[in-house]
Amino acid sequence: MVATTALALAVLGAVAVSALPYGGQRVQVPFLGINPGKDSEGGKQQLAPSRDADMAALLDKYAPVFKLASSEIFYPSSVKYMLDRYAFVEHKNGTTYRPPRHLFTPSGLAHLPQNGTRQLLSLDEEHNAQPHVPSKDSAFLYGPAGQEGGMKLGEDGRGRVEEEVYGFWVDQGRGVVDLWYWTFYPYNLGKEVGALGWLGNHVVDWEHLRIRTVNGTAESADFDTHSGGKFSAGTYRWQEIERFNDRPVAYIAMGSHGMWPVPGKHVYAQLLNLWQLYDITDDNGAIWDTHGRVVPIQFWNGPDKAEKMMDGPPGPNRRLGRPPECILGKTADESSRYAFYLSHNISVQAEPLNVTSVVVEQICARPSVSSVEWSDNLTEPELETWAAPASSIPFTGSSATPYNVTMGGCGGSRSAAKAYRVALYDGAGERVSTSDLRVLCIYEAGEEGSVSRSAVDIHDLDEWRWLLKKDEDDE
Repeated sequence: MVATTALALAVLGAVAVSALPYGGQRVQVPFLGINPGKDSEGGKQQLAPSRDADMAALLDKYAPVFKLASSEIFYPSSVKYMLDRYAFVEHKNGTTYRPPRHLFTPSGLAHLPQNGTRQLLSLDEEHNAQPHVPSKDSAFLYGPAGQEGGMKLGEDGRGRVEEEVYGFWVDQGRGVVDLWYWTFYPYNLGKEVGALGWLGNHVVDWEHLRIRTVNGTAESADFDTHSGGKFSAGTYRWQEIERFNDRPVAYIAMGSHGMWPVPGKHVYAQLLNLWQLYDITDDNGAIWDTHGRVVPIQFWNGPDKAEKMMDGPPGPNRRLGRPPECILGKTADESSRYAFYLSHNISVQAEPLNVTSVVVEQICARPSVSSVEWSDNLTEPELETWAAPASSIPFTGSSATPYNVTMGGCGGSRSAAKAYRVALYDGAGERVSTSDLRVLCIYEAGEEGSVSRSAVDIHDLDEWRWLLKKDEDDE
């Protein structure tokens, strides 16, 4: 367990967290090591080197190319780069202590008191950049490529970054494997907000790009930042994103390091209705090709183990089993068709609650003003939304066989199916529990770009899984 703990803590980097598994499941483990599968009859964990090697090859096959902004000054690093520079540990209650230096290593973190629970790895140096770091002592926060003479140059005269990236593979079942590529930066530069200066700065920054593969072939990419309205999403079909040697290209925002599918000036957030905060990307900065630099890690080993494994900071440690930001689907003529799966965990929870039926609720929307054209940039005040008449089918308790529902499309002029959710009912006809919404991205065969249609055809490969509890409005 110690080796497993050490890797989990090292990959988190910014915070030493509890090594105890969540819900009885084991935490993430390295490739070619212990497989977090079921125990064998002898009580020892199984090894799966061939499967791990296949997944490592798949991660490298689709290793992204990151294009950093020409104005970037805070470059990526490995996790070890920062472990070598942390000085002390701070408890959540504010008390601090200085462990021996050998504990600031991937193997040493496992030996912090209480496995490092609710403790932060911290620095001695001042680090509130405005926008540059306040002293030479904290210049290491610029990353290896940001040091004097640290940036290599390609034949084209552009810089080349050669840091490792952390690749997690998540087997969702039914041939679906999600590839998560997490990048690590010593420092995040926030946004300049008028006379207030640069706000949102923090030590250590994790960002990610997720590639969905089906039977070993990439089908879509999820970028971790996007702008838009209520039903916008950062999910793109594979054929619609920029690629280099069939590997995705992502543009990295200056300072904040958010990943975007195209270069440009992207609205990131609205602050107090006074400032629009932007992510700036371009195609003139350093290139970070991660091919051959992916550190492969298996996070969990099955769709029923998709909940949080451990506590920690925003990074590669939470809900890697969640579905893409939107479910890709096709247009349909008049009736909508939904095929979806309920997890085994849902079936276990449903039995004592006497669940007998499953209801699909299709969420419809249209512009609230007739003169406004349909756009994914429409916000909630600009949209009229409603749930179409629900369709009910028997609850089977099966996680292997899909539930299939056919229902009417969204009625009314310019209406479109934009999301769906699932509700469970008991034998008395009472609603037991309702899932969250899943946003839909609908495409016309042979056409580029998503469309808005009243009827859709959805084959959702991501199992629905949530903690069943009585809906509040029914209590």
